[in-house]
Amino acid sequence: MNTYAYQRPVGKIEDISELRNEFIVTYDTKNKAEAVRFGLLLGRHLIDITGIEPCEEILKAFDAMQRWLNGKTNYHEARNIAFCDLYKCAREENDPIKLKFYKTMAQIACIPHVKYHALWATDFAITLINKLYPDNMDEVKKERELQIKLIKNV
Repeated sequence: MNTYAYQRPVGKIEDISELRNEFIVTYDTKNKAEAVRFGLLLGRHLIDITGIEPCEEILKAFDAMQRWLNGKTNYHEARNIAFCDLYKCAREENDPIKLKFYKTMAQIACIPHVKYHALWATDFAITLINKLYPDNMDEVKKERELQIKLIKNV
C-alpha cells in the first residue's frame, strides 16, 4: 500500500497537493508520540470549527490517547474506542458533516496504534472541510496551513 496515496477509503478530496506534500515532509520527521499530540490538537481544532459537541466516545478517545502518551495504557484502548464506538457513531449518522467528523475523529483516535493514522486523519479532515465549505479552496488552504503549523509545533 502506498501510505501517501491513501485516498481510496476517503473518497474524492478537493485538496491542494502542494500543501499536502508540505505537511508530509514535516510529518515524516515526527515520531508516533508527536503524531498523537498532533492528533489531539487537530481533534480539538475540528471540534472548534464545526461546533459539534464532542460525544462521550470522543472524550474517551482523547483521554485514552493522553493516557497512552503518559505511558498508562497501550494503543489498544484508543484503537478499540475508534473501531467500536466512533465508527458506530459514524454508521448511525445521517448528517454528512457529522459523518465526516466522526470518521476523522476515529482516524485521530487510532494514531497510538499506527502513526499513519495522523496523516490519514488530515485527509479525512479535508473531506470534512469540503462538506462544510463546498467548492471553497480558500478554506481547504486555510485548513492545510493550520495542519502544517500544528505538526511543526509538536
